[in-house]
Amino acid sequence: MESTICSIQVHVRRTGEMVNINVIPSTTTYDAIIRKVCERINEPEPSHYYLALNYEVELKNDNIFQSQQQDGRYQLIMRTRWLLEYLAEKEKLRNLLIQERMMMNVLPTSLSHAIEDSSQETTEMSIVSNSNAIASSSSNANSQSILHDVVHATSQQIPRQDIQNYLHEAVGKTFDIMLMGSPRVGKSTLINAILQKDAAQTHAGRNACTKEFSYYEYEESYITETEENTTKTSTSSIRIWDSPGIEDWTILDVKEYVQDLINKKNPVCLIFCASPGTYVELEQLKGIVEACKNLKVFIAMVVTNMYASDEADIILKIFQDTLIRHHVQKKVENNIYYYGPIGLCTQVNSIDYIVDDIRKKPEGIDELMLGIMNSLSDEKLLQWCFAIQNNAPFWARAQRQIWKFYSSVKRLLHY
Repeated sequence: MESTICSIQVHVRRTGEMVNINVIPSTTTYDAIIRKVCERINEPEPSHYYLALNYEVELKNDNIFQSQQQDGRYQLIMRTRWLLEYLAEKEKLRNLLIQERMMMNVLPTSLSHAIEDSSQETTEMSIVSNSNAIASSSSNANSQSILHDVVHATSQQIPRQDIQNYLHEAVGKTFDIMLMGSPRVGKSTLINAILQKDAAQTHAGRNACTKEFSYYEYEESYITETEENTTKTSTSSIRIWDSPGIEDWTILDVKEYVQDLINKKNPVCLIFCASPGTYVELEQLKGIVEACKNLKVFIAMVVTNMYASDEADIILKIFQDTLIRHHVQKKVENNIYYYGPIGLCTQVNSIDYIVDDIRKKPEGIDELMLGIMNSLSDEKLLQWCFAIQNNAPFWARAQRQIWKFYSSVKRLLHY
């Protein structure tokens, strides 16, 4: 029997680790493999994970490993439901820490420096003397230790039931996501790629400016078990609003339209799309961004069909120039240009781009979804994540970045 033992390698998507596990063909179940990997990475909840083969096929826990699958590419992936609860826990913890910080009025200076230092992943060259460096290092080490103790102690105070109730409260309602842009810029293709749904327009209505709009509506449910062994269900009604073409509107019409809809719906975010060959009016863009800023709605400005022509770069520059009027550019990461709580801009291609013998795969969708996620907070963050929860490939690919970002002490303390 010993001669039949073989080894497989499992990629833990949450941590990036590669774990080698010994298995026995026709004997070892996939559930046993999950448990072995979780034991190796000190994960106490194997039920929160599933095993996938070759980046796409979810393996049923009670199925048995076969020898012909020995060379497959295995991944241990955290289920989306538990990632959502993890995000809810971090948001609730973040709110508690901010409240504690407000009660203390301000953190000690050394602790503030520790927050900044803890977010750095690269070592910078020091320009202080050795003695100062040693003293500074010791001080920062002590401050970071205190800081992590504060975070840990606070997190220990949050019962799981409270986390689940927080998530129920955030998603158990109707919420909205707005799309804007001219016809044929790829709005529907983009939202289909984000949601992994065919978001066909199913409802119509009118706003105060008598311009027609439509929306696609779908439902998602979040179910938990209570301490009394009953189930609690929250059902979300999620609406994706698609504006009519705005190229013939006056600047006043555009601004009033956006303000009217935002006031009525308070959307999770607004996604504005433009593509090469379509009309982009700078003054209209200014009105849209101003309305979003005034009403505290995050705007993602997206150049679709990025491979169509060099004009994509020109449109991106227009977006950058529009956003920087309201907030300094904070960072550029994975071709996402961030402008603080105001918005972001980027370029994407939602489907395969094929021209003659040239074929390019979709690009930028994961980065856009993650960029919006990382820019939102509290209820709107959880609603955005809940809206996109059925995009399983995204959650599998992005969970390491998600885990790392939301575990950041700097983010937890709102720095």
